[in-house]
Amino acid sequence: MRLKFYLIKTNSRQLGIALLLLTFTVFQSLAQATDATIQGVITATDGSTLPSATILVKNTATGFQTGTITNANGEYRFIQVPLGGPYEITASFVGYGSKKKEGFMVNQGDQLKINFELSETVTEMETIVVTGDQIRSSIDRQGEATIVSTQQIQNLPSEGRNFTRLVSLSPLQGGGSLNLGGQRRTSTGVTIDGLNARNTLTAGEIGQGPYTISQEAIRTFEISTNDYDVTQGRQGGGAIKAVTKSGTNDLQGSAFVYHRNDKLQNDLDIRENPRTADFNNTQYGVSLGGPIIKDKVHFFAVFERQEATDPLFIADIQTADDENRSGLTKANLDRYLQIARAKYGLSNDQQVGQFERSSEASTFFARVDWQLNNIHRLTIRNNYNKYTNPFGTSDNSSFELAESYSDFNSQENTLGVSLRSAFNPNFTNEFKLQYQHAERAYNPSSQLPSSNIPRAIVNVQSTLPNGSSASRTVQLGGQRYSPETNLENMIQFTNTAYLSRGNVNFTFGTDNMITYLETLLSNEQNGRFFFDSLDDFENLTPSRYAREVPLQGLPIVKQTVLDLSLFAQAEFSLHKDLEVIAGVRWDGTIFTEAAEFNQTVFNELGIRTDNRPQDLDNIQPRLQGIWNIGGKDSDIIKLGGGIFNSQPHYYAQVNNIQNSGTLLGAIDVTGADVPTPDFNAYRNDPSTVPGVPAGQVPFSTINAVGDNFEVPTTAKFNIDYTHYFGDKYSVSVNYLASKTTNNYVYQEANLVKDPFFVTNEGREVFVPANTITASGITDWTNSRISNQVGRALVLESDGEVKQHAIIISGSAQVGKDGYFNISYTRNSSKDNSSYNCCVANTSTFLPVTGDPRDLNYGYSDNNFRSKFVVNTASPSFHGFVLGATITGSGGSPFNFVVDNNNRSANGDFNLSNDQAYIFDPNDANTSQAIKDGYMDILNNPDVPQNFKDYLQDNFGRFAERNAGVNGFYANIDLRLLKKIKLANGHGLELSADLFNFANFLDSSKGNSHVYSRNLELMRITGFDQLAKSYNYSVQTGAGNEPINGTPWRVQVGLRYTFGQ
Repeated sequence: MRLKFYLIKTNSRQLGIALLLLTFTVFQSLAQATDATIQGVITATDGSTLPSATILVKNTATGFQTGTITNANGEYRFIQVPLGGPYEITASFVGYGSKKKEGFMVNQGDQLKINFELSETVTEMETIVVTGDQIRSSIDRQGEATIVSTQQIQNLPSEGRNFTRLVSLSPLQGGGSLNLGGQRRTSTGVTIDGLNARNTLTAGEIGQGPYTISQEAIRTFEISTNDYDVTQGRQGGGAIKAVTKSGTNDLQGSAFVYHRNDKLQNDLDIRENPRTADFNNTQYGVSLGGPIIKDKVHFFAVFERQEATDPLFIADIQTADDENRSGLTKANLDRYLQIARAKYGLSNDQQVGQFERSSEASTFFARVDWQLNNIHRLTIRNNYNKYTNPFGTSDNSSFELAESYSDFNSQENTLGVSLRSAFNPNFTNEFKLQYQHAERAYNPSSQLPSSNIPRAIVNVQSTLPNGSSASRTVQLGGQRYSPETNLENMIQFTNTAYLSRGNVNFTFGTDNMITYLETLLSNEQNGRFFFDSLDDFENLTPSRYAREVPLQGLPIVKQTVLDLSLFAQAEFSLHKDLEVIAGVRWDGTIFTEAAEFNQTVFNELGIRTDNRPQDLDNIQPRLQGIWNIGGKDSDIIKLGGGIFNSQPHYYAQVNNIQNSGTLLGAIDVTGADVPTPDFNAYRNDPSTVPGVPAGQVPFSTINAVGDNFEVPTTAKFNIDYTHYFGDKYSVSVNYLASKTTNNYVYQEANLVKDPFFVTNEGREVFVPANTITASGITDWTNSRISNQVGRALVLESDGEVKQHAIIISGSAQVGKDGYFNISYTRNSSKDNSSYNCCVANTSTFLPVTGDPRDLNYGYSDNNFRSKFVVNTASPSFHGFVLGATITGSGGSPFNFVVDNNNRSANGDFNLSNDQAYIFDPNDANTSQAIKDGYMDILNNPDVPQNFKDYLQDNFGRFAERNAGVNGFYANIDLRLLKKIKLANGHGLELSADLFNFANFLDSSKGNSHVYSRNLELMRITGFDQLAKSYNYSVQTGAGNEPINGTPWRVQVGLRYTFGQ
């Protein structure tokens, strides 16, 4: 068995901290679970309000009931109402008749306003049955959230049945699957039933497989980006909030299977080349829910499993067009493979082409709801995931052979308990407790030893069939951070109290997490050889060798992180048509473990390696107003603003503890000091991999925390106007803006203060000119302040983001149960670092014009300029429903950089962070070769205009970062659903989902031509010692238009139901 988790029990000190905090925070809280409210006003027939009227609310499907009395203004309010229904609401008053309204369904975030008019002349109960949903049930959510209902989850196409894929329906999602509002992925919160479902180590969902929880278990979910409620925390960009299903008094269940295979998809890949790898995906499962004790205890459970075989394309070069697009010729690839097998021990197993990659995922969810009495309601839920994905993780070269792909597997379990207590009509309390456990492991390929071997990274220069030139890196050997394991144990305990006093509704509480992690990192500990050409690769003459060498055995990092919060809020009416919410939130973050103190680093650089990230001064005021003009529920203006803090990824402190200079030593040599590689020996005995040369004292790579570290802080503002045309139609205009400061970023600290020289084009260079070789190779070790320390990266809070957007949207209810939602977004997001996670070196990939400490402000990697979204479903017709989603976006950025061919133009450690200087072809000093290269691109009809525009706009200067604008691309997915009613409450649902409808109509359509982020336009070919200037050539192949996407495929489904 190759998987091995290195797990060590939490020590008594950490447990003591947890118990102390648990005792201290008896009344703690979290974000609301359902955000659903039922409220209204009770009046007499003459219009006067009725104080102390009695209001009873009952969910007839579960028996849940609660009651209250109206305040002095005749108003009542029920908060955090359990979702579902149908609900019945009864109003009564002494001397007046009673009235009951029934048929209400409550969805996440609903704010149902149910008013009653009671008459003294009526003595019998009057019942009014309400049918259909009203679009105005979410008036107060306009401008802040996209709510996806049970009906939408059922009707809209969803590949892989992962509900979080529907995050793309948010007009502010862009730059990544979970990036919201132009922010980093770590600024997105993820909750299920109001409790954390976020991977705190690296961000994203807790589940690492195809889904965190079965879609069958989700009642509804919400993508929130501008909610100023103080219960919303640790989410500078926004939050994804899901609520699960619960059982009812009726026994209900389902059995389902959804399937995709080769026969149900295009037999051509997106390039219109024949596919040879098999494709197969089957998801199946069962659900069951019902009463344990009617009107008192209910259960719901789901099991789901996925078995999938997906095609994987590795350097699948079949045609001349493939060569042009990939920047690598088939002849050079074949030569690389021949050398690798002859001299580097590469096996005869398939290494490039099309592969069949199989994975398995299982999830089990169970929930019990217990109405203990009329005051207390207890919910217990558990969710378990297991995922195995061999051949699942690639590396950071242009191309990696199959042996460089590592295997991944994970398992997660989350157990949560919540207690809702309505102590009296004016006071409700919600207490929540959760234990979350996760284990994850990356292991080297089965073709390699379990402890891994070095990488051989070869720079391959190709002259392509269309006459252009390109340089790409091709890699064999081990994946750079395998093996890696991590264990995560998290306890979360929260309490939110809701108190009504007169006309003011108060919310107060706190939300706390204690997270213990054990992480084995092996990043770059396998070593890497750099080769400047295929000839050097064949001659076993690398130009550089680097490795992080373990000094004390396995570098396992253990740490505990405390995330604490307190908040308070008041909701009141300044006017009968103007509702105001004002509050304040405090968040604190404490990393309890510090790295070892390194005296040498302190003496040489003044850096304390034993600093701990800690930030306890995060006060976040928030204010929101909702103006219901004229009280007619037809014109709504919503204005809000506030401060939000986000969590840094916990991986950062793993970097800092591991790289204090005591656990690892670094070797980084060039020229004659580079050892001759012997990959045959490494494969047989990984202990023979070159380490620290005998008799030498290694210098160490240092990661540390700055003295003034702060967590990211986002200031947000938005104003929204919505007009309702009756109960079925609405249009909205929303403007929003945000600014984030204190974004985390690693900064170079062992780099000389001033450059040794500046090139003619203005690039600062931090190594002496006389140390740069005639071919342009620099040795970064000559850029250091101290020769006793290696590279030093300090975690600082220098990052910032500025974002603004305008959104125009509309909604309509069509017929009895159809709907149509549309939105269009114009967006701009700029930053000076888009670093999200994880390894510290990744932070320094930011392209710069010289000094890497001068963060290069420009369009964010997460930017998009426009987005268009439609989600719609037809009214049901004889059991048929047609659903569709159209998601299109444009304006993602691309950038020009200097080719990563083992050369650093500014002389620092990083080989891929040099912004390209675009020479002016009208300048007499520009070489003819560069002029010809630019003209080849500009005269090439196959190079798109957006590439040419970016090139021409930057003649005579450094290319503006990320100012290349990719074109617009839209995808259309369809679902046809047929419901068949059988006898005695049984039913069948037949479904067919068609993904990429345009490609289905025409195999040449339904693709995108989006350039990757950094395009290597300029290549260093030499260095002129006298002029202190680099010589460059133009990589004309950089403009070759890419083709991206996934061809059409069909998913067929069969779902049997009963009791529904």
